[in-house]
Amino acid sequence: MADTLAPPERATGTPAPPRRRRDRLVPAAALAWLALLLVEWAADGRIWLGHLVGIVPPAVFALVPLGLAALAPLARGAARWRSLAAAGLALVLGFGQSGFDPAALWRAEPRPGPDAVRVFAWNTNSWNQLLGTQDHFYAFLRAKDADVYLLHEYQHVTADRKGKLPVDDLARLRREFPGYQVAVRGELVTLSRFPILRQPAVGPARAVPPGADWATEYRENKVLRTDVLVGGRAVSFYNVHMPVWNSMPDGLLSAAFYRHMRERFAPRRAQYEGLEADLAANRNPVVVAGDFNATAAMSDLDPLRERLDDAAEVSTDPYPTSWEEGGWKPFWRTDWAFTGNGARAERYAFGAPEKLSDHAVQDLWVSLPGSG
Repeated sequence: MADTLAPPERATGTPAPPRRRRDRLVPAAALAWLALLLVEWAADGRIWLGHLVGIVPPAVFALVPLGLAALAPLARGAARWRSLAAAGLALVLGFGQSGFDPAALWRAEPRPGPDAVRVFAWNTNSWNQLLGTQDHFYAFLRAKDADVYLLHEYQHVTADRKGKLPVDDLARLRREFPGYQVAVRGELVTLSRFPILRQPAVGPARAVPPGADWATEYRENKVLRTDVLVGGRAVSFYNVHMPVWNSMPDGLLSAAFYRHMRERFAPRRAQYEGLEADLAANRNPVVVAGDFNATAAMSDLDPLRERLDDAAEVSTDPYPTSWEEGGWKPFWRTDWAFTGNGARAERYAFGAPEKLSDHAVQDLWVSLPGSG
């Protein structure tokens, strides 16, 4: 009688069956994303390398865990449930960083009241030095017919685009906007149909001595607060252009990129802390708008988002983005607007810059206490 043959053993090192590999890989991927999210939370805002999260389109903080949850059924039994649990926790923890606002899908189109103040905030891309013409630039600004303009990059750049140069366009500004009052500090310009009461320095700008050179004014003045008289009361408008944290032209693989990150971390933090401290002490209705060089994924904005109302809460765009408008479809919102102390956004939208800038424009209508 022939001997019964036992099934051959699988040789050592033979790959596991695909099903078993999926049981390991799917939960491992979900847990890895969750671990990465926790590391990012620990680093962002505390060490300069944490700013690398700004490279990532914020949408990934929702799309990645959703994708991992969709893959969970490929695993079996406990592995499937571990995958779903890790992906679900990552989605809950990271959704606030995603920039998504699902409520915008059913939000009614806002209709500003007759007393709403229209605010226009925009990064002008080196005062239109690089794109378009000056006539187009000023016609574009005038057509917005805003009550208050918060404009950044009132400057030119050197031929290699690494240096900044002052410009003097005040005469034309006053011709183009008769009846407006003008406030200028460094690279920031605020135009107001309302009387300007005062322009208190904010943050590091408070240490700038009178008569300082333009380079110092440019470096230290990243927040221009202008108190104006609206309807018999003072309202504070904050024109913001925070220092950029990266040097993308150098590339992620260059030492210069990381040197720039390290050197900018403390000055940038000082500007944010100065703005936060000034807002904490200000009892006026406030409107804060500009280019913050921060995305929804970055912690820089957290104190502002906790203290003030994001104007996007009245927007009908479920994923608002503002940069880079001049190139491919943008995935980042780096331009923000906030209101507080009784000032409320009634309508908020990003608008096309008509190829004059790589930033979209911010159109904001604000109601003030006692108006309407």
